[in-house]
Amino acid sequence: MNKILILPLAAALAAPTYAVTFQRWQTADGATVTYAERRELPIVHMEIVFKGAGQTGESVKGAAAMTADMLTSGSEQYSEEELYDRSNRLGITIGSSAGTENASVSFASLSRRDTLSDGLKLANQIIAHPKFDEKILEREKTQAVTALRQSLSNPSFLASRALTILNYGNHAYADTARLNEADIAAVTSDALKAHHRSTYAKNNAYVAIVGDVSRKEADEMAAAVLDGLPAQADIRPIADIPQTDGRQQDIPFADKEQAVVVMGLPLLVHKDPDRYALTVGNYILGGGGFDSRLMKTLRDEKGLVYGVSSSLSPLEKKGPFAVSFSTKKGSAAEALAAARSVLENFIAQGPTEAELKQAKDNIVGSFPMSFDTNAKTVGLAAAVGVRGLPLDYYDNYTRNIEAVTAEQIKEVWQRRLDPKKMNVVTVGKETR
Repeated sequence: MNKILILPLAAALAAPTYAVTFQRWQTADGATVTYAERRELPIVHMEIVFKGAGQTGESVKGAAAMTADMLTSGSEQYSEEELYDRSNRLGITIGSSAGTENASVSFASLSRRDTLSDGLKLANQIIAHPKFDEKILEREKTQAVTALRQSLSNPSFLASRALTILNYGNHAYADTARLNEADIAAVTSDALKAHHRSTYAKNNAYVAIVGDVSRKEADEMAAAVLDGLPAQADIRPIADIPQTDGRQQDIPFADKEQAVVVMGLPLLVHKDPDRYALTVGNYILGGGGFDSRLMKTLRDEKGLVYGVSSSLSPLEKKGPFAVSFSTKKGSAAEALAAARSVLENFIAQGPTEAELKQAKDNIVGSFPMSFDTNAKTVGLAAAVGVRGLPLDYYDNYTRNIEAVTAEQIKEVWQRRLDPKKMNVVTVGKETR
């Protein structure tokens, strides 16, 4: 869940596409800073990632997401209304979110010194001195329960949630999928304070800064936003993924005309040695929209679905590969069999040279758009920092994509993925 405090920053401040050079260093306090100078516009973006502060680092279920949501809801110095008013007056953007592994705070401001200085003081209050007010917590919990109830009426959400549990069992990666109303109700302000104190620290902070500031100013910005945080985080290591494959679950859902089918398994880690072959292969299989094999077979040839896609989501301990689609209730079994067949044939035969060329052209051709704004670039800078990627990772990305061969894709996919071991969830299949 992402919570944005306010968005008054001029929407027109978008940077053109051009080469970016990243620098990286460690501060005296142990934080890692990744920085790229961009002087075209008087704006600076910053993202602070706290590694291990996501759901895998929580002792109380739901504490990670609620902690991130509450950061912008009042601090020791300012109430929620005062934070809103001050950010609005300064014209800054501050947001906070928590994911599976990490939590992050985003910040954007004009680079004018007085505005930036005051904005950083406000960001520091949010990051280092949140209040976790009891009354606001009750409001947030009520909203979280309402959101959960609404999500549970969505068959796609049910399918994704169930697949995550099949993929990861009792592993922490499935904690959010197992979250229920009782878990939300049980979250206390003390639990949020404890989570913040143990996982928001200087030594697990990865600060990405992109924009109209010098390296010296970037170093000062990192020190300013982290001031007052503990020196050392107390992060729980992420356990290995249990063997939970080849399972299938059918979930009744009577209120919709269509069934949702998802299939997948844990597959990709950060800095995976096979990532380029997996990325290009996934594009050919189902990540390339109307160009993909799954789309051509299930939609164009068989008319079973309107859309179908596959995705790769890397994590420290094997993030999921997934295939998902909606179909008529009575066609769920046929569509699933067709999707399995496409996957099996792709793994057995590999891609054609025409498919490979098209995939590479599209991946490489769209890649510069990843840097067309500071907001996008700061996310890439954050990834370079928190994942420990080489500084030239993105410089070499397209070259590594271009180097992938059809034989390499075939070998990697045969070695890494067995279609028979994929977990499958169907929501709303017709029963007879």
